[in-house]
Amino acid sequence: MKKTLLFSFALIIGSGMMIRADWPGFRGPGHQGQAGAGDFPIVWGPQENVAWKTKLPGHGASSPVVKGERVFVTCFTGKKGPELVRHLLCLERKTGKIMWEQKRPAPQPENNYSGQLLQHGFATATPIVEGDRIYVNFCRGGVFAFDLEGKELWHRELGKFRNSFGSGASPSLYGDLVLVNATVEASALFALNKTTGETVWRAKIAGDCWATPVVVETAKGQKEIVLNCLAGLFGFDPNTGKELWFCETVGGYVSSTPVVHKDILYIIGSNFGMKGAAAIRAGGRGDVTKTHVVWSNPKVGASYCSPLLIGERLFFFSGQATCLNSATGEVITQNRLDGVTQLYSSPIAAGGKIYLFTRNQGAYVLSADDKMTVLAQNDLGDTSAINASPAASDGALFIRSQEYLYCLQKK
Repeated sequence: MKKTLLFSFALIIGSGMMIRADWPGFRGPGHQGQAGAGDFPIVWGPQENVAWKTKLPGHGASSPVVKGERVFVTCFTGKKGPELVRHLLCLERKTGKIMWEQKRPAPQPENNYSGQLLQHGFATATPIVEGDRIYVNFCRGGVFAFDLEGKELWHRELGKFRNSFGSGASPSLYGDLVLVNATVEASALFALNKTTGETVWRAKIAGDCWATPVVVETAKGQKEIVLNCLAGLFGFDPNTGKELWFCETVGGYVSSTPVVHKDILYIIGSNFGMKGAAAIRAGGRGDVTKTHVVWSNPKVGASYCSPLLIGERLFFFSGQATCLNSATGEVITQNRLDGVTQLYSSPIAAGGKIYLFTRNQGAYVLSADDKMTVLAQNDLGDTSAINASPAASDGALFIRSQEYLYCLQKK
């Protein structure tokens, strides 16, 4: 029997079907910004190493996600009132051809954004895909589940509040739960049933934030849901939503999602001139500010982008490129880079290198070491801003600007 299964598997591979390394949600598997193996391009341009380029119907800051031979991304059209519509697109990975599209009108009244806020205020949350379903947070428009052919499976509205900076926290998954940071819409973190969309639990949270919930395993082998919030870092029981612990941090308008290694959470922040980076051990109870902070560094931080952990180094970008010793929090290197002062995109690691997209100054490819040497600075010739983070799968990078979705791959 075993030989038969192996032979069948070999026939599948031999027939040209490939098992892809998926990039299922914001910053990939586990929201850590880490890509699998692949020969990713270092240099690209308008006519170089662009496998395809697809015009999008509207703007957005959400990142693309990859499932097998499909790529998904959201955007919006219109500016206000009944003309405002959010879109979910499914594209063919090989060609960039749009396979199907779902449209949902925005509930009214909505924010009347203008200028820079209009670029990212309505389609900022990155979808997440698992199995035969994709989950999309349209914020005040609600959370949706679709199958991979575009059929709506359920829709759940979470709240009606608005924020002048917009909404758009990306959902995550744990077991049978869809975890949604709806602090803007409902002052709460929701856990929804994957199958039905019904609320399993709701944790009340004061203050708006835009971070993605992450899962951490404690030293005792227990799982916790952690959210980086305005008031600090919070840990929750994944089965009940009960708050387990709290740790003070720099706070402020939090957009940064923690990265996790074993039972340690690494966070960065910036709050009206105050900065901060910290490593916090999960598994505590109550206020753990004085007991579970492994290290903190109040001299460095970032406003929007999430950090990247590679080995014993923690990298992040805001005004300059920063590399910290992840064991101590000490600064190893800081390099000035053009275009990273107002940075919405978060870095990823792929092929042993760091990939960082700026809003209007192209993309950097950096060495993933203490020097952070600039290996290339690439420009796609796209005059619209890039606010999204890239997706990486099997040697291909997928990035969206305000106008286009690109597949970058060696030719």
